[in-house]
Amino acid sequence: MAAACKRLAQLSGFRSSTFNSSLRLFSAKGGIGDTTAITRGLEEQGLPKKQAEAITAEVWENFQESFWKRIEMLEESNQLKPKAEVESSQMKLQSEIEKLRIDMEINHNKLRLAIDEAKRTFKTELSSIENEAEGYSLKTILKVSVFVFLGQMGFFFLAEHIDSLI
Repeated sequence: MAAACKRLAQLSGFRSSTFNSSLRLFSAKGGIGDTTAITRGLEEQGLPKKQAEAITAEVWENFQESFWKRIEMLEESNQLKPKAEVESSQMKLQSEIEKLRIDMEINHNKLRLAIDEAKRTFKTELSSIENEAEGYSLKTILKVSVFVFLGQMGFFFLAEHIDSLI
């Protein structure tokens, strides 16, 4: 902004020291100065009214452009900060979700192995019980058959001792 205003002052033949004091007056009021007072100040320093008004208008226009650009930059930076925070939080959450997914997969595999081991153990126990049951069943059938056979033959006294014989 200042460079454009200085260039305008040079083109108009205005002395740079006079321009600088006018620019300081404009800036001293925070850039939102009384343009009429600035124009009057330039006139008092020897500038024709039209030239003083043109310089003041150009300075004011450049100030406004600069002001709005700064506002936009501030808004953008204020928007980028929360956006970066949200993105950072999202990345942390995705990382946590991935860790939980891996933990769930590990626990699922452990559970699957435990279930498979329990199935094998159950089958082994069941097979053992079935073998014992078959043995008891055969033994019982044999005892009953021998008892019936001996009973039919009249050897009841032997039938009473069948457990010791078999």
